[in-house]
Amino acid sequence: MLCPFCSYDNIEGVDSCNRCNVDLSDMQGLADASDIERDLLDRPLSQLASVSYVEVGPSDTVRATVSKWGKDGFHCALIVSDGSLAGIFTERDLLFKLANDFETLADQPISTFMTPNPETLTHDAPVAFALNKMMVGGYRHIPIVQGEKLVGMVSVRDILGYMVDRFGDVLSAVSSK
Repeated sequence: MLCPFCSYDNIEGVDSCNRCNVDLSDMQGLADASDIERDLLDRPLSQLASVSYVEVGPSDTVRATVSKWGKDGFHCALIVSDGSLAGIFTERDLLFKLANDFETLADQPISTFMTPNPETLTHDAPVAFALNKMMVGGYRHIPIVQGEKLVGMVSVRDILGYMVDRFGDVLSAVSSK
């Protein structure tokens, strides 16, 4: 049974798509999907994800990492060790883990405060998967990988910017009702 959202070829009789977890028991609901919903399931992250991001090593200091944010306008850093993604450090980590003692802790290694082994998505995953992970996990950034290689990062801002560019007229009409 082909999923009407992501076109994954599921085994006949499954209740939900094995790729996108859409409920296949309500086929009428799937037929009524909006253009925006279909687009977010068809659009791969590779077309949206930024290939520029702040990358630091686990022994880099918090101070050095945060100073790179200011230079490049980013709000998180990906921590890479031996060519592999080891963690992520976001402005939320900065606020919750360091806000009260920044000056005391700023010269500590970023690995002390990073979120280790962050969830990732592959470059060919649909944008809807990133939205789902962000919503469920409370994330604002998702690292993008191709195989084992880090190839980019997508943020809520990237997704919202895409949606406004692509569907601005539709979104304006909905919000004015």
